[in-house]
Amino acid sequence: MSDIIGDLDAIIAAKRPDTSLLFVTDGLTWKARANDLRKIIERQNDGRITRIYTKQMRDQFKEDLETLKSEHGL
Repeated sequence: MSDIIGDLDAIIAAKRPDTSLLFVTDGLTWKARANDLRKIIERQNDGRITRIYTKQMRDQFKEDLETLKSEHGL
């Protein structure tokens, strides 16, 4: 497994402040990485990640992408 927290923090540091960061996660491997998942959730709670999605949130993900598309005039 990669250093997801380090990679995520590098993306957060490099992205523009007005850029939305959407994080998609799913799978059984996260059960073994509860501490990493907790850290990812902390980043969402403090605003560094816009939203975290799972496979079951497919419809919400699509809806949010449509909203972002409209908000950014794309």
